[in-house]
Amino acid sequence: MPEEVKKPVTYDVDGYDIVTKALETVLNTFPGLQPTEKIKFSSLKEDEGIAFYPVSGAVVASEKKYITGIVDQLCNYPFYIVYRSAPTTPGIKTEIKEFLDTLGKWLEKQPVQVDGKEYHLESYPTLTEGRVIESITRLTPSYLDTVAENKVEDWVVSMSLKYRKKFKK
Repeated sequence: MPEEVKKPVTYDVDGYDIVTKALETVLNTFPGLQPTEKIKFSSLKEDEGIAFYPVSGAVVASEKKYITGIVDQLCNYPFYIVYRSAPTTPGIKTEIKEFLDTLGKWLEKQPVQVDGKEYHLESYPTLTEGRVIESITRLTPSYLDTVAENKVEDWVVSMSLKYRKKFKK
């Protein structure tokens, strides 16, 4: 029986930086953020904060080459959002979970309620160099990932951003 040949994983290296900047921008327009809150890239304080972390680079999931010289790539940028806090009551834990679930729903362009008002993400940020965000989806509901000895908790939601890149070779 012949061995299955695995295709090597390819990455859109330049797309990683472009998508990371755009994602940071859209995350920080979430209406559920407090005026003093900011979702940072790969940076959390020891006991608090909200950040997003890419799981890997921007992976080229599929690629089509046309006889016209156009290359059409569908890329996947998996990431997760971490909310770190030292909750003092069970109610705060519920609020953190609801915050992450609402953020995920909003990124999927679904309508969400924040402080009794409905919000809807109309469009994703514009990317450069022939890239267009097609969707952002939740891969998991939010969940408690870790509890440190000092009672600091990391709540997480896993997400995937898919974008298309077209260019002429």
